[in-house]
Amino acid sequence: MPSLTAVPLRIALFLPDLGDRPDRLAAVGLANELLQAGAAVDVVAPTGGGLLRAALDPAIGQIDLGKRHAATSFLALARVLAERQPSLLAVPREAAWVGRLARRLARNGATLVLLDGDADADRAAIRAAMPRSG
Repeated sequence: MPSLTAVPLRIALFLPDLGDRPDRLAAVGLANELLQAGAAVDVVAPTGGGLLRAALDPAIGQIDLGKRHAATSFLALARVLAERQPSLLAVPREAAWVGRLARRLARNGATLVLLDGDADADRAAIRAAMPRSG
């Protein structure tokens, strides 16, 4: 018998780094909020280090692509998208081309959401892009 419970929304959040910057701090806060709202969240970054990694809730998937730069991460990000099948891919505006290319290579239908680094605007953009049910 199929499950009657709703499958949680899966969101991938690609960050070029987890350095201590205001826009990255806003993105980490957004990831924690989305998890608390019931979404399955993966934070994907080229490298595993960064001061903000400790600020992520342990239930958030933390995916290290093993790359030095965001610009060289699109193939590895495409692989993650193909494997994890998120409904939404959120990326900072400065890395939009990485997200677009990875989505195309993965042949993933995830909605791309561009983040501006403003917590309220980013939250509203993700909310507007969420699939509607019913």
